[in-house]
Amino acid sequence: MDVIIPASQGILAYPISRKTGIQLGYAELEKLPDGEKYVRIPENVDGKQVYIVNSFAHIPDELIIETLFLIDTFKELGAKKVIGIFPYFPYSRLMRRFIRGEAAKLKSVAKLFKVAGLDKMYVVDFHQRDFDEIFDFEVVDITAMHLLAGYAKKNFQLESPFVVGADEVAEYWAEIVARELNSEYALMRKIRIDAENVVVDSVPKEVVNKDVVIVDDIISTGGTVVQAIKALKAAGARRIYAACTHPALSNEALKMIYHAGIDGIVGTDTVLSPISYVSVADLISESILSS
Repeated sequence: MDVIIPASQGILAYPISRKTGIQLGYAELEKLPDGEKYVRIPENVDGKQVYIVNSFAHIPDELIIETLFLIDTFKELGAKKVIGIFPYFPYSRLMRRFIRGEAAKLKSVAKLFKVAGLDKMYVVDFHQRDFDEIFDFEVVDITAMHLLAGYAKKNFQLESPFVVGADEVAEYWAEIVARELNSEYALMRKIRIDAENVVVDSVPKEVVNKDVVIVDDIISTGGTVVQAIKALKAAGARRIYAACTHPALSNEALKMIYHAGIDGIVGTDTVLSPISYVSVADLISESILSS
């Protein structure tokens, strides 16, 4: 029988276990006083297919190491296959090296998972669309944008909706949400100054007197959303909302977004946050059952 193991940020293992019927297992995980991770598997996994659930928000390096230990240990204990359910996957913004000497972070992380023995992984709204050239194992990328659009329909005041992609990368998600809301969409252009500051320009003229939904995969520092709100307000937008899959909110990101004048904001539970109103558990479960 298959088994599903929740890691440190693996709370989604519980609803996924109920939905799929996969037996819920247990791993002993502890952070030692010197900062090292302790991992022990009390389960008998010999000949079984093991699912590890972990979301790598806020402390990605520690959680990646923990997951690598789990994968390697399961393989040593005779697991037939080890499959990752990683709703939020870190280091996905930069896939290639653009500056000489810069670390190709995603490529390095992909190598680690491959060497540890991961056979397959499920992710939700992976930032890069052409990730197949990086990973040597099967990656199932699930989008939560239909769910976010459904939430927006039900909970946001959208008399004349217009969808705005936070930048050029967000076009894939903006198109899905616009189709669900039966609206048009356009993209803004983002110029990143540093890790926390951005400049947003190319505000679409169509936002005048419209209820705008800003769509993005990740909201982290909140800088993009804050600048987009200011630009959209100046351009004449009536109400402004935001929807993202991964609310990896850092520092005072949410406070800044509300202070900028957002009328509503929603994220999913790929990362637990005060705006995680939409769950991806059913989406992931359905994908597992259909594979």
